[in-house]
Amino acid sequence: MRMYLIITAVIVLLLLLCALFWLRRKRCLKKVRGMSCTKKCSLLNELAEPFGFTYQFVQDIFTTRTDAWQKETGYGEFYDQAALSMNMVFEREPVYFNYRGKTWLIEFWKGQYGINTGAEAGIYHADTVVPPALRRQTIFPAAEPEEMFPVSLRLIGPECPFFNLSQIHWRPGGFVMGTCIQPEDLILEATLTFPEESMCRAFTRSLIALGYKNSEILVYGTTAQFFLTTPKVPGIPWDTWVESYILWKSRLSCRLYLWVTRPFYSTADRLLFLYYLSPFLFRKTLCIRRIGKRTRRRP
Repeated sequence: MRMYLIITAVIVLLLLLCALFWLRRKRCLKKVRGMSCTKKCSLLNELAEPFGFTYQFVQDIFTTRTDAWQKETGYGEFYDQAALSMNMVFEREPVYFNYRGKTWLIEFWKGQYGINTGAEAGIYHADTVVPPALRRQTIFPAAEPEEMFPVSLRLIGPECPFFNLSQIHWRPGGFVMGTCIQPEDLILEATLTFPEESMCRAFTRSLIALGYKNSEILVYGTTAQFFLTTPKVPGIPWDTWVESYILWKSRLSCRLYLWVTRPFYSTADRLLFLYYLSPFLFRKTLCIRRIGKRTRRRP
C-alpha cells in the first residue's frame, strides 16, 4: 500500500512539473511574439555583448565585435590544438609573412563551432620578426584599430551560401546558429584589401609558398582574393574518433536546440525564447567560441 502511495505521489509531482513547464513555455512564447523586431535585435545584442558577439538580423548570423574580449588573448597554434576540447571542429589556413620588421599571422577558419557553422579570418602580428621554427610556439597579439583593414568573407555550403560579410576588423567572422556541416563541405571565399601593395605582395607570396597556384589567387592593386577549400597547411593531428564524436554531438545539440525553440525560425526569436525559458541554457548556447577567459554574466 505504501509503495502505491509513493508511486502515485511521484506521478502527481511529475504531472505538476509538466504543467508548470507548459505554462512557463506558453508565457515565454507570448512574450517573444509580443516584441517588435527592433526590440528583439536590441535586446539580443545587449545580451550577446559580454560574449563578444553582435547579431545581424539581415543575414540572421552572429559576428565578432571589434572590442570583443577575445582580442586580449592573442592567437597561436596552441589555440587550434585545443579546439576539440572546446567542441570546435574546423579546417584552418595560417599564413605567416614578414612585413616591415614584424611577422604577421593571418589565419582563416571554416567549420563547426558547437551548434554553429561559421568562418573567420584573424589578423595578428608579433612586435619583431619571428623565425619560422618559433612561429608555432608564439602567441601573436591582435592587430590594433589603426592596423585593421577591410576583409570580406563569403561562406558557401553544399547547397547555398551561408553569409557574405565585409568588415574592417582584427577578426571578422560569421556564425550561423542551429546548423551542422562537415568542415570539408564548406568553401570560404576571402578577400583582403591591404593598406599597401607591398603588404599584399608579401601575403600572396606566402600563399604561393604554402602551395597555392598563381591562378588560384586573384590580385588587383592592394586587394587579394582566394578560396579556401582544402587547406594547404597540414591539419591538427586530432584523434579521428574524437573529432567524429564532437561532430555527432554538435548535430545532436543542433536538433535539440531546434526542437526546444520551436515553433520559431529566426535566431533572434529562438534565443530570446531560450533566454526567458532558461537563462542557463541561453548562456551555454551563446558561448560560440570558448577559447580564452570566461565571459562575465549579465547582471
